[in-house]
Amino acid sequence: MPDRVTHNILAEIVEIASDAVVCMDVTQHITFFNKGAEAIFGWTPEEIIGQRIETLIPERYRGSHASQVEEFGRSKVRARGMGERREIAGVRKNGEEFPAEAAISQIGQGDDIVFTVALRDVTVRRRFEQRQQFLAEAGEKLASSFGSSETLNQVARLAVPTMADGCILESRVGNGFLAGAAAHVDPDIEEMLDEISPAGARIPPKGHPLTEILNSPSPVLLKSNAASRLVAASASPAYLKAMRAMNPESALFLPLVAREQLIGALTLFRTTGSFDRDDVEFAEDLARLAALALDNARLHDTVRASLRARDEMVGVVSHDLRNPVAAVKMLSRMMLRAPEMSETEARDNIELIAQAAEQMDALIRDLLDVNRLDGGKLVISPVPVDPFVLLTDSLQTLRPLVEEKVISLDLQIEASLPKVLADRERIQQALSNLVGNAIKFSPAGSKIVVGARGDADDVIISVLDRGQGIAAEHLPRVFDRYWQSSRTDRQGAGLGLAIAKGIVEAHGGRIWIESRPGEGTTASFSLPLA
Repeated sequence: MPDRVTHNILAEIVEIASDAVVCMDVTQHITFFNKGAEAIFGWTPEEIIGQRIETLIPERYRGSHASQVEEFGRSKVRARGMGERREIAGVRKNGEEFPAEAAISQIGQGDDIVFTVALRDVTVRRRFEQRQQFLAEAGEKLASSFGSSETLNQVARLAVPTMADGCILESRVGNGFLAGAAAHVDPDIEEMLDEISPAGARIPPKGHPLTEILNSPSPVLLKSNAASRLVAASASPAYLKAMRAMNPESALFLPLVAREQLIGALTLFRTTGSFDRDDVEFAEDLARLAALALDNARLHDTVRASLRARDEMVGVVSHDLRNPVAAVKMLSRMMLRAPEMSETEARDNIELIAQAAEQMDALIRDLLDVNRLDGGKLVISPVPVDPFVLLTDSLQTLRPLVEEKVISLDLQIEASLPKVLADRERIQQALSNLVGNAIKFSPAGSKIVVGARGDADDVIISVLDRGQGIAAEHLPRVFDRYWQSSRTDRQGAGLGLAIAKGIVEAHGGRIWIESRPGEGTTASFSLPLA
């Protein structure tokens, strides 16, 4: 065992060091270039030895570098260690700049001086520090956002352009997703991405990365040719238009998971290049922050919605119960104070009291149904049923109301329709609400048409009237609870359409309204085939 380290051993240690070790003479020409320098800069020793040191320095720093080295050579300082100087920049053979830390020393060899630079590439560390700072600032921004829509927009703005050229943030809706926010470095493409949300929730087809996330909430990376793969596995016109315009080379799909539940997905797009493993880990960190913030925002929305619903319910109860309660009080007191009242008058009063009680009972039933919908406790028991039988049975109880208002009721059902899966009582309730609305707003002498037709995997049931119609600006709100187009002429509590929507969606169907002022309204909903 030698008792001292020989020059050969030192040379071998320097040669295999992971940091770059570069030596130069007083004319600042490179005389030594170890394997660490070769790995960092990309030059081989054969290529770089004999060239000036400025070859390894960004061009904007080359003018002052030579004088700085000369000044260091005239000084009495033997060495400056790493950390004593500010961070510097190096340039690789391919022209890429990178941040670095360096130490420099000067060693006399006779009349000559050898300058030795030990340089460390701190790209990874710098990137880690920048990303940690980004995530910290992102956490603060997301924590200060109130409401899920604001949170979604914040995440999209954070992701672009820091992590990607484009981004879509979607909330989970049943077995599909609804785009809530989007961003892109190109404003024109961003406008196209924004059109995906109004198109409604979409169920991703087989082969789409979002389907994989639904089955197993793990990141899905399309490293190359992402545009063609997404176009081939998509059906939404708005989504297809945006994908073709953006033409991403790579796409990263990240699940948003909160409280062990998949609540959404974050999709990042790059027009050129791909996402490496480090990018995926960084994006996963943002996705975790986004999921937590979105979950908190949803809870905040739920609390606000509950408070608003409570206030609205109190208003509805106080308004809609006041009249029938007042009628019951007045009529019952009248009967108590007039014992000589004739049997006919007494019967009329009792009938009015019964009608008022039915109004109150109907309102209470609606409020209970809304409460069940809120709590996810609306129970349905669907069974195979013939659409003809379902509709004819449902309309039996409504015919007296139609006849009372001198309106005709026409039933139009396609022949040989297949059976649907439906809870008879609940679908009758939904249909009653839709036809009841049509009766309220149809003029005497008009006609209401209830129809059923086949459509791919379901049956479409519709209720058409020739009433006053609904203004276009009001259509987005027709399913809102307690909302009515005319607040001065209330006809009910404004819960019928909201309850019908909840019932239809509990069956796995969808419901929509089409209307034009002065031309009438068509309310339609779908039921799945048995």
